[in-house]
Amino acid sequence: MPTAPSTFKAPWAPKRTKQDRERTNDKERRKRHPWRGWYNLAAWKKIRVRRLATDPLCVMCLAEGKTTAATVVDHIEPHRGNRDLFFSYANTQSLCETHHNKDKQRMEANGEPQSPSPKPDFYF
Repeated sequence: MPTAPSTFKAPWAPKRTKQDRERTNDKERRKRHPWRGWYNLAAWKKIRVRRLATDPLCVMCLAEGKTTAATVVDHIEPHRGNRDLFFSYANTQSLCETHHNKDKQRMEANGEPQSPSPKPDFYF
């Protein structure tokens, strides 16, 4: 008797949703990088709230002469699992989502030096 192709899915079998796949991917990422769970700790949340309250505008946008609200707190020097660097308030900066997800990622991938963006004189 012939067997069904490997892509066959029985009509009565439960379908995996996008949310199920994302949940599985998150579990795999946490296994490879256990420090990802640190973002859920109260200590990090306090650092994040304090940084966004102190610097509510994206420092990279300010350096370009733009005014954009910051939504992400970024590590200036990538911590790569170093707990001291991760929880260092001095190692954080406020960025907008565009700069964090595009420009900062490109800089890290290219090995460009990571330094805090200079704040303009008019920024308080």
